[in-house]
Amino acid sequence: MTAGVDSRKRSLVLDSTTFSSPARRRPTQSTHSQADAFLSVLASAACSLRAPGVPVISCDSRSVIVHLEERFKLDAELVGRFLECFQAFIANEDNLRRILLPMTVSGRNGSVRSCDSLARVLLSVAPIQTSVATGLLEKLPEYVGDVEGGSGGPLPPLMESIPRLILSHFRWLDYVVDSRNLTEKLLEIITICPVGLKKEIISFLPEVIVDADHEMVVQALEGMLQEDLQLVVPILDAFSSFNLEEKLFEQVVALALSSLRSADAEDLPLVVKFLLQSATSANVTEIVQQLRENLQFVTTMDVRMSKPDRKQKGKSPTKNCEALVLEAIRSGLRFQNVVLEGFLKEIRNVEGEKNHRVVDIWLLLIIHVNGGPYRKIAEQLLFKKISRGDIGRPLLLQCIQGRGDSLQEYFQTLISVSESCLRSTETVARRFGMQIHELLFEEFIDPYHRQEVLGSLITLTGSGISNEVGSALDTLLLLATRHVNDLLPISSFINGVLDSLEGFEDKHLHQVYKIFSHLAVAAWSAGGSSNGSSVASELLIIVRKQISSPDPKYKRMGIIGAVGLASCLCREDNLETETEEINHQRSSTDEAIFLLQMILETCKSSSLARGFFYDELTAQAETTSLNGPIMNWISKHTNEFETLFLGDLENGQLQTGSLHNGALEGEIWMNLDGEVSPIILNILPMLIASDKSLSQALLFLTANFRLLSAVERVINQGSLGSIDALLGCPMYLPKYQLLTGDAWERLPKHQKEEACLALFYAINWTRELINAFSTQIDGRFEDLATQTTREETVSKLCKRVRNLMFLEFCLGECLTTFKVSLPSLHSMIENPSQSKADPRPASGKQEAKKSTGKRGRPKKLSKTSEESGSQKGVQNTLPEIGSRQQTIRDAFNKVLGSSNSKSAGAEPEEQEAQPSQSVCNVIDMSINRALSGESLEEQRWKFRPLNISSMALLSVQLPVYLYLLHDLQLKLDSCLEAPVRKLAPWLHASAVPKAPSGVIGMSGMSALKQLAGTFKSLRKHLDCSNTVLQTEIDASVEENEGGHCSKHWQQESVAACNPPEEKFDVQMKEAAKSVFLVTIRCLEKVLAYSELTMPANFPTLKDFLLAFGSTQPVAPNMASSIAPGSMEEAFYQAYTYLDGLTETAIATSIIAATETVMMLKAVVSCAQTFTERSIDDPRRRRSNSFRTSEILPYLRGRLSSSAGNVLRSDWDSDEWKKTKGDMMQQLLRMQIQNCEHPIDYLEELACTAMPQVSSKKGKSNLGVEGYPALSPATFTIWYRVLHEEVLSSLNKAIKDIQAKCKSKVTLVKDVVTKALAEVQQCISVHVVLVNLTKTHDKVRDLQRATRIIQTLCSDAKGQKRMPVTCRVPLVKRSMERYLFCVKALLHGTSHGDSFWMGNLKHKNLHGHEVSSQLYADDVEEDVEEEQEGSEPELEDDNGQLSDAEVAELDS
Repeated sequence: MTAGVDSRKRSLVLDSTTFSSPARRRPTQSTHSQADAFLSVLASAACSLRAPGVPVISCDSRSVIVHLEERFKLDAELVGRFLECFQAFIANEDNLRRILLPMTVSGRNGSVRSCDSLARVLLSVAPIQTSVATGLLEKLPEYVGDVEGGSGGPLPPLMESIPRLILSHFRWLDYVVDSRNLTEKLLEIITICPVGLKKEIISFLPEVIVDADHEMVVQALEGMLQEDLQLVVPILDAFSSFNLEEKLFEQVVALALSSLRSADAEDLPLVVKFLLQSATSANVTEIVQQLRENLQFVTTMDVRMSKPDRKQKGKSPTKNCEALVLEAIRSGLRFQNVVLEGFLKEIRNVEGEKNHRVVDIWLLLIIHVNGGPYRKIAEQLLFKKISRGDIGRPLLLQCIQGRGDSLQEYFQTLISVSESCLRSTETVARRFGMQIHELLFEEFIDPYHRQEVLGSLITLTGSGISNEVGSALDTLLLLATRHVNDLLPISSFINGVLDSLEGFEDKHLHQVYKIFSHLAVAAWSAGGSSNGSSVASELLIIVRKQISSPDPKYKRMGIIGAVGLASCLCREDNLETETEEINHQRSSTDEAIFLLQMILETCKSSSLARGFFYDELTAQAETTSLNGPIMNWISKHTNEFETLFLGDLENGQLQTGSLHNGALEGEIWMNLDGEVSPIILNILPMLIASDKSLSQALLFLTANFRLLSAVERVINQGSLGSIDALLGCPMYLPKYQLLTGDAWERLPKHQKEEACLALFYAINWTRELINAFSTQIDGRFEDLATQTTREETVSKLCKRVRNLMFLEFCLGECLTTFKVSLPSLHSMIENPSQSKADPRPASGKQEAKKSTGKRGRPKKLSKTSEESGSQKGVQNTLPEIGSRQQTIRDAFNKVLGSSNSKSAGAEPEEQEAQPSQSVCNVIDMSINRALSGESLEEQRWKFRPLNISSMALLSVQLPVYLYLLHDLQLKLDSCLEAPVRKLAPWLHASAVPKAPSGVIGMSGMSALKQLAGTFKSLRKHLDCSNTVLQTEIDASVEENEGGHCSKHWQQESVAACNPPEEKFDVQMKEAAKSVFLVTIRCLEKVLAYSELTMPANFPTLKDFLLAFGSTQPVAPNMASSIAPGSMEEAFYQAYTYLDGLTETAIATSIIAATETVMMLKAVVSCAQTFTERSIDDPRRRRSNSFRTSEILPYLRGRLSSSAGNVLRSDWDSDEWKKTKGDMMQQLLRMQIQNCEHPIDYLEELACTAMPQVSSKKGKSNLGVEGYPALSPATFTIWYRVLHEEVLSSLNKAIKDIQAKCKSKVTLVKDVVTKALAEVQQCISVHVVLVNLTKTHDKVRDLQRATRIIQTLCSDAKGQKRMPVTCRVPLVKRSMERYLFCVKALLHGTSHGDSFWMGNLKHKNLHGHEVSSQLYADDVEEDVEEEQEGSEPELEDDNGQLSDAEVAELDS
């Protein structure tokens, strides 16, 4: 009773009747007497309340309601007495509870059942509903104190709580008589109720109120929400059931948006759901922006927190708020396309990594999971963001790390997205896919999910596409390196990779063996107790079997695996362990040495395999910090180089006893050290020796030297001073006089073969010399030598390049008359990536053996004995070299029949870009004449490649520069090209492998960073070639200059100790033209590289632009918009300088002009991409590196002008006939699209220039005035471009008008007039182009085209060329539809009768008629007999053949 008293003491202003009774009264006689009228009326309706307990009725409740309504209608005064007695009756708590509980229905047969309560029956009686409802609600305040959920706690059970029983009677009423009165009463009562009851009242408000009361209810609920945030869920739930007007709806949405930030975390999913359901086209933008701003997804406790709450550390919520929010978003996006499109639009417009949020990734993943037409759009948008660097590793970490529960439903989606990224050709996307796989492996520790991650990667390794396989193996290697202990228990799931080693490329084999080597070492470290110990045993078994195999293919695989395993066992970082593991360390080292020794023993029978083994050891020595015992073992086996390959010289002459008797006479070549040289390379004596093992040893000469130089750099901290005598030592080769003229023709076949092989070995030896000693001048080891020593090394390297050029020229000349198959010496390693870090002494725990004369190296390999003596007794320690990924190529390409690449020299562009066949210029002597022998070019892939460090020599004079420049172009083509997908099984690549570039396996940006020092050299020589090409030289001056250049070349050749050679007539302009063309192509390749414009690579981009920047001041009209030192200035100056070359290029050739314009286009594209990636970056906006300017319109305008200048030049030259049409189209599009007013220029061309072209092809094919490139022969090219550009401009103008009409911005009359005028102008130009077709008859061209298509289709079917045959039906159907369209167009015109269609005969490319159903193999003999001696049928020019035109073709 005390609770009731306390409740009556609340300071509330209610109706006076509410608190009229002083206390809860127990049933008394007076109470019953007051309720007699009430009881008697109910008794007349067969409802008895006399007995204690719940009311009892003898009929159904509906009958009671009907009886009461009829009684009250008949006696209006009875209503008042009945209500007075009702109020007196419920004044007692027990009576109130009795009428609130379900009544009992007693049947005639004695059955008993429950039905609605008496209060529900009375509320269903219309005359008394309002008064009864008021009375019940007025009793509610007396009992609110009994509710235990006053502070938001749980409510008591329904049957035990009078307030809850009262409120439950207002749910699902059949009708409400006075809705407004009831609503006001509920809103009045709700203010004194606890939170639990408030929620119940609010929940049934939509069932009580009518539309007219919505505004009142909204205002009241808004006030409640501001006072108590615990009511946000029922209030929003009530709002969702209201049928609100637009103004009230906006007010409700604003209220929900305001509660988004302040609502409790457990209420947030419902708030998000309400907002998504309330989204319309008018408010979707605001809702999307607010959701992106408030949903941070940084912690699972509250997704709105931008930082983890340390106070909540260690606590776990009862419900996963994050998962519920994601489910709400997923549900909203599934049923609300307007929200989905709004999110996609908002995310698409966000740029910059700083502006993206974790919710963006979640939204894209949810759209992907929901499927439908938007799945592909979300996937493409995600890839675009990844490729641009907008979504990086920090966002990915926040999205996945610590969210295993929320990710359960999205796990497969993440796997799918990651697989798509790994399949991408872009490095950024592949790296992102690797990170997803790694994070999923870390987050999900249960075996099922980890097996799914591994299964996804294993599937990709079997795709057969190189970049996909490489990405998957890189990911597995990442897991094996960082999570080897977690990977060991489930390593059996990746053991299947070892069963398919034959299908991997060499670079992939390295990755596979690295993966299993890490697992094997981890298993051994665990002492055999690990579940992955079987991996180690299986790996050893496979490697030993492969090494012992006589098949070179498997032996090569075994060498890769054994060397990789040995290097993994003997890494220095693996040996820095505790003292108790010393025995294990020794066993690992012994096992590694045993593997290497076993390889060496098995390779004694194969020199190629031995050379490959040396290359593998070199790669490991350069990329891995091996321990002392292994380095000592390697060093020991390099000592054989001197005794095997070198001979002694006395006073610069070969000792008589060292000469070998043989039929081929030799001499000393290229002795750079003169008489002081103590050694000579015995190439010819070993080649013609009776002991065949000596001649076979030449196969691993270069590999052995490469290993020797690598060991020297490791031991001596990068210096090669102990073997510097090898740089200047001569070679013993055949006499030069025997290689030219009649002497060469008189040589027997075996001597010619020996001479070619000797030159081949000399070329590869020279290449390795350049590779080894160029590391001493490339800037990485500047402190290793004095300036004098450096200059001497540079001078000798330049001479060696001249030697290399001459040797290749000699070999090419020999191979033009004598064909011989050369062995493959480039091994499988295109380029062991150069060490980027300067070697540093190791910690001292592992030391190399002390020796005299620099690690015991014989003194005669060192030119300066004093320096060698000064190093005696010095203790050398091993350097720590950063690990790098190695790329390996097959050493046994001849055995394996490799045919998956083609020769770089055989590419059409390079062939066409060569100057005319003048044998007088430097480029002809150094490149073209060496390539004139097809056999040499076809076998160039067998040469050892020049490493990227050799590009440091690009600062030398022109001939050497030109040779290296071609090699630089090859390197850029290799490392900056996007990976290509594997060819279809029926397609075949060129049979000629591609020449080794020396950068395979090196990323494009890594190569560009190493080439940064050569940018200025490229600029210098480009300036020189430009100056030469601009100079006007008459015949006499040119002859004198040519003689001077030839004389200079001869002097330099003599200084390089080349044998005497015939004189070359060097033409300066031809050499300058070659330099100009190749340099322009290199610049275009660099600027077109997509990763150069990534934010992380901006410094490299700026260095490149500054190297080619103009020294002229900025133009006055651009000075105000370009900040000094900014990237805009760098782009401006670079474009200004490169654009200045256009005039020279046009005067030189049409090839040079078009290449220059394409390079300028690459500059503009690079500037545009840079601007897009920088404009939303706050750091760059604040800094001086970027400032919004007019640089892009300015560059586009100049590009359009340059393209127009080329089009106005002379195009009559035949130097580029095959691709002239394509280049003309590109230039014309470039000019139109980049000009300031494209439609005006289109109108000028269509109305002024095009009509001047003659409609008849006569003898004269000259261009029109002002447009030399526009002639009858090129009319169709220009017409097609103009037509497409006009349609594009028209569509763009129409879309702009539609967008302006849909926008809410008021349209200005001038804007509308301008837009309509632009559309009218486009239509006028299109009409002019259509009228031109009336004067230029192209029906005969259509006739010829149908014949050609029919012939190609028939020939493809006959020759079983599946890539073409599978497209024949579609082509024929398309052609048929097109011809009928043409017929319909000409119908009713004056030309309608001249167009008719018929069936063409099936003929092959030779003009012979063939069957449409039989293949060539079935009728080949019959066709040959029938067609033998016959001539193919000729076409009639007048077009009156019976089978002339095609309409319906057999497929």
